[in-house]
Amino acid sequence: MNDASESEKIFYNAVWNSTGCSHREIKKLKSTAASWKEIFEKTKKSNVATAPEKDFEKLEKAGIKLILEDEPDFPELLHEIYWSPFGIYVKGEINVLKKLCIAIVGTRKATEDSVDIAGRFGSELARAGATITSGLAFGIDSSVHKGCIDAGGKTVAVLACGLDGVYPKSNERLAREIISSGGAIISEYPPGNPPLPYRFIERNRIISGVSGATIVIEAPESSGSLTTARFALDQNREVFVVPGPANHRNFSGSHRLIRSGARLVGKPSDVLEDLNIIESSVDDGDMTSEEKAVFEILKNSRNPLDIDKISEIANLESRVANQTVTLLLLKNLIKEEGEGYVSRK
Repeated sequence: MNDASESEKIFYNAVWNSTGCSHREIKKLKSTAASWKEIFEKTKKSNVATAPEKDFEKLEKAGIKLILEDEPDFPELLHEIYWSPFGIYVKGEINVLKKLCIAIVGTRKATEDSVDIAGRFGSELARAGATITSGLAFGIDSSVHKGCIDAGGKTVAVLACGLDGVYPKSNERLAREIISSGGAIISEYPPGNPPLPYRFIERNRIISGVSGATIVIEAPESSGSLTTARFALDQNREVFVVPGPANHRNFSGSHRLIRSGARLVGKPSDVLEDLNIIESSVDDGDMTSEEKAVFEILKNSRNPLDIDKISEIANLESRVANQTVTLLLLKNLIKEEGEGYVSRK
């Protein structure tokens, strides 16, 4: 990290703390300033002691990384959403968000059947190669994360508080398992910020925002997962719903989503089929021109190739190369090897 980028991160972190994490206020200030240091100078209170450098050192000691919106590791899909975050805090491996991500969400007070279904969806979609995202809440979220980990997959939890704590506290062990299994926990909020009620709604836009599709499993009318689904629809992402008994109050929100145009699914393969990623055999008719090009490049290469090299040889934008590699992985046509990718055929 060069001195300029580190300085920007130090003062970005300080700005969020000095403004009380108000995205609207910061966006307004950002339009009138050239740097985060300049914004900080405008927002700091003269009668309050501030120590931006010391606050940032606390992040590093806690193993928390800060990724700003203009950095290469910032999740590509987040650039495309309205109300995009200016940066995200990360514990774990952020690059798992470069693959196809599928969000799975639902009520905290789920029925036993739905908890089992959530775990199965998390497991099977993870085995298909997707990164599974959710919110680490009780009920559906916890089951999804556990199912993904049990299947050897990668999962990302988006929190509504700083990464120096976990909410609910009883899921601290699960958060550690997510990280140790190669996934990540992420947040828009600096350490020290509690999970205030409105922050759960704000974080839901990030759950859907990093994901190409969102699956809702059991959502009553009051469920926060409905806001995740609405954000996904606003972000032009696919929304899938697992239905339940017609008269069960815990599915009233789910069924309303279906009536509004969300896709009804009964099993993980339905999602894979609708996303056109269920095929695993080599058939030129089933591959896009980009997929054909990348597959041939990897098939003819003696060594694994990373995304940058694939992008260069195939003459594809990095974003397109990433998406193409993800689809080929999900079709089981290529695999990761070392720091790159190779053909299975």
